[in-house]
Amino acid sequence: MEAVTTVIKYFSEKELACKGTGIIKLDPRFAEELPKLREAWNSPLTVNSVCRSPEHNKKVGGNPNSLHMTVNKKWNTLGTMAADIRWFDWGKATKMKFAQLALDMGWSVGLHNSFCHIDRRADLKNPTLPQNIFLYGAWDGEFNKSDLTLGK
Repeated sequence: MEAVTTVIKYFSEKELACKGTGIIKLDPRFAEELPKLREAWNSPLTVNSVCRSPEHNKKVGGNPNSLHMTVNKKWNTLGTMAADIRWFDWGKATKMKFAQLALDMGWSVGLHNSFCHIDRRADLKNPTLPQNIFLYGAWDGEFNKSDLTLGK
């Protein structure tokens, strides 16, 4: 397996590239699954953040082990494995439907008021990083983590 360094179906270079360096470096498992999620959703997805160089991740205050990073020594990925999907203007039912779809397709989901963080952590097959539902910064509780189900 090698990193994917080009655009993928449904997503532009501007959406995928690191905002600091312009680099696209996607883990192939992520690059394969993101278009499948978009197809299952059957509607466009707007991404706020995908690739981040370690330097850019630090600059924006990202987690030092973030799956957004194009190089991740802790988790030994082949590139980025995360995206933030803009959803601030979606209604509660739509947000819940998207989050549950992502979970059902093997994504981990982080709930934030303005976006839904999704990542492919479970693909790493690391028992310390299983598929998960979590709060990711500001979340006003439109619904609870317990309203979603892992492993349907």
